[in-house]
Amino acid sequence: MKEQDKYLILIHKRLTKQLSSEEAQELDTWLASDAEHRTLYEDTAKSWEQSIQYKADYQPDTASEWNKLNEKIDTGKVVRMPARRRWIAMAAAVLLLAGGAFWWLNNMAATPENWVEIQTNDAGQEVTLPDGSSISLNKNTTFAYRENFADHAERIVKMTGEAFFDVTKNTKPFIIQTNHADVRVLGTSFNVKSDIDDTQVTVQSGKVQVTDKAKTQKTILQKGQKAIADKSGKLQKSTPKTLNDLAWKTRQLDFNATPLKDVVSDLEDYFKVKIDATKLKSNCLHTGDVIEEDKIEDVLENLKRLHQINVSKTAKGYTLSGGKC
Repeated sequence: MKEQDKYLILIHKRLTKQLSSEEAQELDTWLASDAEHRTLYEDTAKSWEQSIQYKADYQPDTASEWNKLNEKIDTGKVVRMPARRRWIAMAAAVLLLAGGAFWWLNNMAATPENWVEIQTNDAGQEVTLPDGSSISLNKNTTFAYRENFADHAERIVKMTGEAFFDVTKNTKPFIIQTNHADVRVLGTSFNVKSDIDDTQVTVQSGKVQVTDKAKTQKTILQKGQKAIADKSGKLQKSTPKTLNDLAWKTRQLDFNATPLKDVVSDLEDYFKVKIDATKLKSNCLHTGDVIEEDKIEDVLENLKRLHQINVSKTAKGYTLSGGKC
């Protein structure tokens, strides 16, 4: 199937409310990648709105319509159109034929499973699944689970963004499907962060299994361990000194002889602020913590005093320079 056909079908499934969470994620990524894609979607949606005035039980003579179209193509003058206009023309043609691929999708394709989807924006959300598992969703996260969650042999959920899982122990495996990896557990607590670049899993208690999407690599993580599956297919396992990946949930950062540039990276993520550390002359080791009541200005002032660095406020955030261990 050509890329155009694939995404045109996904657009139709969204317009007819048949799009699964995984397909929605794929379509949204494609729409965000190019303004032309967004224009195609908007124009197609307009055409679809116009087409729904036809009776739902209308059954077109598609063979006749295709023959008419072919006659026009055979006898007409061929004019090459810009790429976007060809796409829109194709979408409009399929819609106006009112019975080709779209009719087949509505009447012949398998009905997708119903999923409960939750999306957070500027605030997180606590979710309790039918099996009693507790999920803490971070900001800007999409999470979905089957409507009949308890009726399946596997407890499957899907997500993009970041979430902390406290999974109720059960004989049924609990599986989190993300962009780059699948996470499989029975009962444990852990953090999953997934975006377009990679999927990161950090375990607070118990054990989890992480498998890449190609299902060619897998690793078992225990308490305090972390795995990263990136878009190139690489799956890496490590044992970080701290569990600062959980800071958004615990509201605390811990540093134990941590290189200063790693400290800066954690501070950026925790406080959601840009800190330019490219001008630091040394990469001192830092030990200390940050608690919920601390402000970024106070934290940077402490780093300035301990490591003799210069801190400058900028329009985009902060710049650090100098330094002496």
